[in-house]
Amino acid sequence: MNTVSPQLMTVFREEAEERLGEIANCLLAVEAGQPPPDAIDLLFRHAHSLKGAASMVGLEQASEIANSIEDVLAPAREEGELAPELVDSLLQATDALRQAVNGELSPSPTATPASRPDSSVRVATEKVDRMLDAVGEAVIQRRRVEHLVGPHEVHSDERLEEEIDREQRLLDELQEAVLDMRTLPLSSITGRFPRAVRDLALNEGKEVRLDIAGVETQLDRVLLDGLADAITHLLRNAIAHGIEDPDTRERAGKPRVARLTLHAEPRGDRVAIEVADDGRGVSASLYEQAQRSGSLVGVLAEAGFSTADGVSPLAGRGVGLDAVKRQCESVGGRLEMESAPGEGMRATILLPVTLALFDALIVERGGQRYGFPIASVTEVVAVGDTTTLVGRPSVEVRGESIRLGDLARAVGADPSELPASPQALVMGEPGSRAAIACDRVVGQEEVVVKSLGSMMTAVPGYLGAAILSDGGIVLIVDPAYVLRNAGRSATVRRAQPTAVPEPKDAARVLVVDDQFIVRELERSILDTAGYQVQTACDGREALRAISDGGSFDLVVSDLQMPELDGLGLLAAIRSDPEHARLPVVIVTTQGSEDDRRRGAEAGADAYIVKNEFDQSALLETVGRLIGR
Repeated sequence: MNTVSPQLMTVFREEAEERLGEIANCLLAVEAGQPPPDAIDLLFRHAHSLKGAASMVGLEQASEIANSIEDVLAPAREEGELAPELVDSLLQATDALRQAVNGELSPSPTATPASRPDSSVRVATEKVDRMLDAVGEAVIQRRRVEHLVGPHEVHSDERLEEEIDREQRLLDELQEAVLDMRTLPLSSITGRFPRAVRDLALNEGKEVRLDIAGVETQLDRVLLDGLADAITHLLRNAIAHGIEDPDTRERAGKPRVARLTLHAEPRGDRVAIEVADDGRGVSASLYEQAQRSGSLVGVLAEAGFSTADGVSPLAGRGVGLDAVKRQCESVGGRLEMESAPGEGMRATILLPVTLALFDALIVERGGQRYGFPIASVTEVVAVGDTTTLVGRPSVEVRGESIRLGDLARAVGADPSELPASPQALVMGEPGSRAAIACDRVVGQEEVVVKSLGSMMTAVPGYLGAAILSDGGIVLIVDPAYVLRNAGRSATVRRAQPTAVPEPKDAARVLVVDDQFIVRELERSILDTAGYQVQTACDGREALRAISDGGSFDLVVSDLQMPELDGLGLLAAIRSDPEHARLPVVIVTTQGSEDDRRRGAEAGADAYIVKNEFDQSALLETVGRLIGR
């Protein structure tokens, strides 16, 4: 017999998984009394195709099981009707066929199945990652060339500027295309959920209908690997804890058949996957506990916590939601939950679209730069006076005492002395938050994340590494790991404080940005440098602050904002004789030459692009314009 290549076997298994999913969904529709018009032909066609394909790749056991499915379907095909009582045996045969296809019933090598439309081109993840690495290196090399040539030389030579702009556009398009190849639709993991919900509900004596929507939503392949388990946990929890038995639902005036929904949708640079049920919701005591702590997730996901009365195959061991929460946080996402007594439960998993490219907050600790997925950071604060909370250092943030940890200790690095006035990243959910101290926050940058390689896979605490625009290397930190290890030490060593300017001598700066994290980052940098800082979330709020007697020495403003954008704010300031000479610095994502020109024509004194943002550049610009 000819040896089948691993590549061909992988393709076979991917296609087989699609057909097995179609078979299971069709059988469930038959059982529910809503069969498609061509149900028998569809089942027969898939079984026949699987039989032939399995035989060609040498999986004779799989071929025999597919043939037995054909034998059961043949009489139904002649009669033109499939009896619902045959569904259970056919579903069991489908399970056995899936096991045989994946090598679980034979010595064939196993492979992780992934579903793709028949018209797609299947590309190995390793090849996509190599392409992405090559594109990333090209982008970095272009930045280095531009850095060496210098912006003045580039802007003074129109042909060179056009060539660099064109090259950048091509690289951006290529990078986007490669990133698209790393993503798959959510449908690649949802095929088994209807069957799983049906079996779980039968075992619990409940009647449940699962509705799935948004399966075309794209996600990184790496994220999808762990997402199936997380969603399964949520579905199991809904059936075990939230959904009542049919008689109880009927007495409560609800339909006997419970509704369970799985819905996915893009939300900016995030993807939201919601699992919701119309069951009993949380108890009144749990609801009150969550109200006091400020986080339902924090209560339900506490390790070892369970709402079940006892241990069963579905529940009672208190590990489900804790595992889901950790899985989300390990990739820079988070888990949210909403519920009230009698109002069902909604669990939302928020994840980045891709792990390969995201905005990172760059910090420095002990001479080493680290990157955090910016979505994992709630805010940046300057660490002032500390107190002790349960024997460990804590810091007060907006009236809440939260534990203070040292980034160096959290990742196992050298815990050298922190500055007298360090900065800290506030992370985590209310009730379990931590402030992670670092030497300084460097800035924000879009990064392409690379694997640490086989030699570094055993080193915990990192998602990968990235090359920054200046050619430097930054380690991308796993936020969940840092949170778990934030309390490694009962002390946080800081240098002795030095004298800071009296508030009356400090210049006043107004920071305007509709993004909270950006606003707080700039506020923290300026506050640490000794400036008095006030913030506003849009241009209209900024104008009110100025007109209400705010004697500001400088304004730092975003360009794109609701209500009143940066250009509108700038025009209003320049048209007011009292504030016409007030220095204004624009900090924005729009960094083309045309954008810079419009900003200069509107009267901006300086223009900083967010993806080139650097703490020292901001402080130098502000200090130069204020003259202090």
